[in-house]
Amino acid sequence: MDKPIVTCCNVGVYEHALKRGNQYMVHNENDDKYRISGNHGRLVWIAKAHFINGDITLPYLKEWKVENDPTKLDFIEVDLMFSDGSKRWCLITTPSKLADYFEKQMDCLGFNIRHLLIVKDINHEIIEQTLRYLEAQDELIEASRAIHKENTLI
Repeated sequence: MDKPIVTCCNVGVYEHALKRGNQYMVHNENDDKYRISGNHGRLVWIAKAHFINGDITLPYLKEWKVENDPTKLDFIEVDLMFSDGSKRWCLITTPSKLADYFEKQMDCLGFNIRHLLIVKDINHEIIEQTLRYLEAQDELIEASRAIHKENTLI
């Protein structure tokens, strides 16, 4: 009998054993966990919530680019391009830029922007690490907005 295959959709705290998008053979399972051979070469029990059943190809972040000058704006736009051809965008700021915005420009008492990422500093390395972390945790789609083919943002 062939052993079932599962695809990792969320790394969680198992960065040493899992990679989002990788497929794993199930050696055993119980109600809420699979026993798989992790990337570190050892058999481990990991919650089923970290997997999708089957040999699934998950889209991954292929590239990203900053759309405006981070020195001139409190919020910068970042375009995200995925392996399946889809495109998304998000806003990035720092705690100090956010505080400046509240102090100098904000007309209301608060706001909600689900596609706003707050990073320690705006530089290529930190943005890359933040985007890759969110992707590994399966949170990058939720933290960004789709760009439709007509180039209208939603």
